[in-house]
Amino acid sequence: MIAARRLRRVSSVLGPVLKWFSAVFSVPIATALYHGTSVVPFLVPLGLSFGAGALAEWIGGDSELTVQDGFLLVTLTWVLVSLLGSVPYLLSGTGSFATPINAIFESFSGFSATGSTILLDISIEKHGAALMLWRQLTQWIAGMGILALAVAVLPRLSAGGAQFLDAEVPGPRLERLTPHIAETARRLWLLYIGCSVVLLVLLLGVHYAGLAPRMTPYQALAHVFTTIPSGGFSPQARSIEAFGPAVQWILVPFMFVAAMNFTLLWQAIVSTPTAPARDTEFRVYLSVFAVGSLLVSAMLWGNGQFAGLEETLRHGTFQTATLLTTTGYASTDFAVWSEEVLVVLLLLMFASGCVGSTSGGLKLMRWTVGFKVIGRELFQMIHPSSVRPMWLGRRTVKEPVVRGILIVILTYLLLVVGGTGFIAVDAHRVGIDLSISEALSGTLVVLGNIGPGFGAVGPMGGFEALPVPTKVFMCLLMVAGRLEVMTFLVVLSPSYWRG
Repeated sequence: MIAARRLRRVSSVLGPVLKWFSAVFSVPIATALYHGTSVVPFLVPLGLSFGAGALAEWIGGDSELTVQDGFLLVTLTWVLVSLLGSVPYLLSGTGSFATPINAIFESFSGFSATGSTILLDISIEKHGAALMLWRQLTQWIAGMGILALAVAVLPRLSAGGAQFLDAEVPGPRLERLTPHIAETARRLWLLYIGCSVVLLVLLLGVHYAGLAPRMTPYQALAHVFTTIPSGGFSPQARSIEAFGPAVQWILVPFMFVAAMNFTLLWQAIVSTPTAPARDTEFRVYLSVFAVGSLLVSAMLWGNGQFAGLEETLRHGTFQTATLLTTTGYASTDFAVWSEEVLVVLLLLMFASGCVGSTSGGLKLMRWTVGFKVIGRELFQMIHPSSVRPMWLGRRTVKEPVVRGILIVILTYLLLVVGGTGFIAVDAHRVGIDLSISEALSGTLVVLGNIGPGFGAVGPMGGFEALPVPTKVFMCLLMVAGRLEVMTFLVVLSPSYWRG
């Protein structure tokens, strides 16, 4: 009975969200009409989404959500939207998408802004402009949060929006820009759209200036859709390698900005330009990016990986940015770099961006607090009677928050270890030669929503050859990572359904 009542309450909000989501399919429908291709792969999920939303809204009625219901709402929204998003791939039936699990994997990877792909035949000519644009659009829609957009445009959701936005927006807590959560969501989306427009203008600029002939308007829009959400899907088989230096240098600052706290970014633009300089997490983020870029570039230069200094700095900076921010692009096949460089890149994957950004992973704020806890414990071992509060910049961090951060870090690491074991064993079961490092990077990139790993699952490889159980497991890890792990796991807890 408790489970039934909870599902009914959640349906009252899930219904309007699914009805709203059906409108997203109008973009690939318009693209298909423009190119003279079939619109059926997009009309079917449009109808399914609207019909399912209407049914859920009828079942839910005027039910009011509790705080605990927010966890289920967020999880169901992301799972159902990802399943609906796989329908265009299934109906197209081309290439790798002809297998249902591949279509589902690609959709989950898109909506979680992960960027891991099963496609070994990435090609607009093979799959069509509309389907490939849909692939990119799934990342842009999900980058700032599906429910965040729904709260911004649907009055029905604004009253209780905070309780599930806190569970959806990456980071421990959604910091409000205004007293009204709907207005906060609108401002965040306005900033998100603004960043997208600026990047689009710059990419079109270098194209028409003759610096990037292959960056056509279609390619520019596709890469905007996958850069600002820290997604990484590219309609090019060789990712950003296909476009050259000008595009690669332009994308670096936008990947960096997308992994900033958007609340902090809004404050810096609108009211307090010095806000980032006073923020502890941002200072750590900037330091990790700068040190990582210089270290990777120095190691590449020492190895003689590239001929010139500019090329070395460009690839070192680009790959530091794309893996630190969990975007997952590739300016070259970094999987063939030396082992010591790959170790540094692996550490950057663990680091990730800031809370309240579009990046995935654990977030640097959690790591900062975790290291501060270690320092405090060492101090208290020397001074047992001391009382030392946890400070993050000018603010104290309450002990329940510290405990929660440590639990998330521990759970995340356990999932990485357990996932690595599962993937390695499952690959061995079907005779796939997958090394431990490849299994580890594969687990880390899907849980951290990063994209490409090392070796067979590297930037110029793919996930298609992996067995079905591994792909299903990875889909779950993508959702868990996008929802900050605990939001997803609490719904799987038996006590959640007992009330």
